[in-house]
Amino acid sequence: MTEVGALPVEVTSFVGRREELRATRKVLAAARLVTLTGTGGVGKTRLALRAATEVRGSFADGVWLVELAALRDPALLAQTIGAAFRLGDTGGDPSARLVDFLRDKQLLLVLDNCEHLGQALAALVHELLVAVPDLRVLTTSRHVLGLDGEHVLPVPPLAVPPVRDLAGARGLDVVKLFVDRAAAVCAGFTVHSGNWPQVVQICHRLEGIPLAVELAAGWLRVLSVDELLARLDDFFALLRRGSPVVPARHRTLAGTVEWSHELCSSGQRLLWARLGVFAGAFDVTAVERVCAGDGIERDDVLDLLAGLVGSSVVQAERPAGTTRFRLLEPIRQYAQAKLRELGLCDELRDRHRDHYLRLAEQAAHDWGHGPEQALVAARVRADLPNLRAALEHSLAGDPAVGLRLGVALEFLWLFCGHVAEGAHWLERALALNPEPGKDRARALWIVASSLAFRGGREQAVALGREAEAWALEHDDADELAHARLVLGGCAFLGGDVDRADELFHEAEVTADGEVLLQILIAVAHTAVWRDDGDEALAVASRGLALCGEQFSRSGLLGVRGLAHWRLGSFAAAAEDLTAALSSARPFGDVLGAAKALEFLAWTSAALGQPDRAAELLGTASAVWPLVGGRPMYGFGRLIDVHADCVAGIASALGARFRPAYERGAAAVSDLDSAIAFALGSGIPDERPAELSRREYEVARLVADGLSNKDIAERLVISRRTAESHVVHILDKLGFRSRSQIATWITRRAR
Repeated sequence: MTEVGALPVEVTSFVGRREELRATRKVLAAARLVTLTGTGGVGKTRLALRAATEVRGSFADGVWLVELAALRDPALLAQTIGAAFRLGDTGGDPSARLVDFLRDKQLLLVLDNCEHLGQALAALVHELLVAVPDLRVLTTSRHVLGLDGEHVLPVPPLAVPPVRDLAGARGLDVVKLFVDRAAAVCAGFTVHSGNWPQVVQICHRLEGIPLAVELAAGWLRVLSVDELLARLDDFFALLRRGSPVVPARHRTLAGTVEWSHELCSSGQRLLWARLGVFAGAFDVTAVERVCAGDGIERDDVLDLLAGLVGSSVVQAERPAGTTRFRLLEPIRQYAQAKLRELGLCDELRDRHRDHYLRLAEQAAHDWGHGPEQALVAARVRADLPNLRAALEHSLAGDPAVGLRLGVALEFLWLFCGHVAEGAHWLERALALNPEPGKDRARALWIVASSLAFRGGREQAVALGREAEAWALEHDDADELAHARLVLGGCAFLGGDVDRADELFHEAEVTADGEVLLQILIAVAHTAVWRDDGDEALAVASRGLALCGEQFSRSGLLGVRGLAHWRLGSFAAAAEDLTAALSSARPFGDVLGAAKALEFLAWTSAALGQPDRAAELLGTASAVWPLVGGRPMYGFGRLIDVHADCVAGIASALGARFRPAYERGAAAVSDLDSAIAFALGSGIPDERPAELSRREYEVARLVADGLSNKDIAERLVISRRTAESHVVHILDKLGFRSRSQIATWITRRAR
């Protein structure tokens, strides 16, 4: 996450595009759907990201990027967009869940590389725009969406007009881009009196297409400017003989990529083609395991990869201290074409599948046998595009492997916010693997868990019983424990606490390891709602004594806090629930966080803190839509306690209840902001000294609900200046949205 929304940090400088930026900002101010179109490599993505960065202060709930190039299954489109908001993938129709979350938001959604998703994306964007009045959408695509009200802005190549001298050359944006990228591989490179004509001619030859210019500049690490131009001239003389039906700019980009390919060594060319098997980003270990062999020695992979990075063929990124690599979409498509020419597609896809199967199974082992679950979850999330590609390939060619891969990712599906997606893959795998077996039994109870979350308890029970029957027949204690845990969960969510308790205790008899901890959480919950707080406390404490991992610890702390609440030990309850809330954060555990916020509100009310309780109820109300929009999952006892809590707090606060509740809700733009607010780190208590008098004045007007236009009129300043003040306030206070500014002002005014 970045400071407002989810835009990535630029790793290379942004050059030129002043007119295009101005036009994009102007259209975004008036239109709700804007599409940037143009040929591959023309710079649509960079322009969209820069424009979004410049207008982010105009959107109360920020600007958010969703990269769609690696997504191949349109059925996962809504989940993929929802994941940008850390929207819990747990319940109901994902499109409806996304609409519910966005309904009252004012934000800009940037959808990048959309052309391959066609009608599915157009239908979803239309649904969102109709349902969310303050939503604006900026897309990048080679094709328009074709929706009413869509404003299309063609993105041209950078201009390469004739110039007469060095000063004129230095003034061209395309030359500035060439110099910037050349200096990255050839330290100290500049345009001077001896080389400016050649540099301009290179840019003209490449028709100002930014990706083509960047690829050419990357070769200055081994070629002089004169050599670079000569080789381009020779190659493009051949290119001009190409098909006259292909647009010139498409031939230019394709030709530049082909020319860059020809300059690579044979090993680099072979590796480039094999890298086309990856979806999204990948690490060097994946390259070594998937791409080495048959002409590439494993010890040579790193050097070959470094050469491709140096030539701008491969992009290197370093999130969280690790190095990951990716291919820009036109270059990846070229790699895939080369892979097909070499006849290596099936072999490389099998290797790719096998690597990510090993990765998934190792991650499953690490999740269950170590204290670093948050790191495991982060690693697997980073590889999700490649895991999806491996699942798709497996189910199309070797369904048994697809089933094995799907069940290996159980922890990702059930505990890390991908419940509905896991069911999507495993339902397909189950249909293709009808024969009984351990993997099928595991898939059955995983899908049953998903259905129970989503309200399909009857079908969940049927699947859970099938898994239970297989486990009994084969004397498999682990699968039996999981199946009965799921069946007990179905009973609990249906309100039959006694039956749930019976099933949980049956599951406990055969369980150990992680599943035992999950069962103890469940047993403690049933004890609370059977009004046996002492048993709940004892069971949760036993689980915590056994617990050596993070995720189950969060659940155990939460239920122990609930047990303390039931017993009237409210200070101890608040301590445990706060710790549970903090522990849920690294996993994106929306359900766990929502429950902890709700229980913490009850506890605050019991502690005689009605203002805080009202705020927490508001925060919880804004988090439940992230889960799926069904607070407490329809379980009557919990709903009754919630209603009693609301009534008591409202009575205590009177007219102060609604503002406090709305403060808590307004502080939430995503799960992180909700948890930060509840833990007290979301809003600073004192005004920072660096906030100027005028900025504080603007902040007060934001709190009053004024738009940037209204603020400009009130203070007799330009709208641009008002926008700039809002952006500076957000940056200085470390906030993500205008609503947080309003909450901060309100708290200071108490």
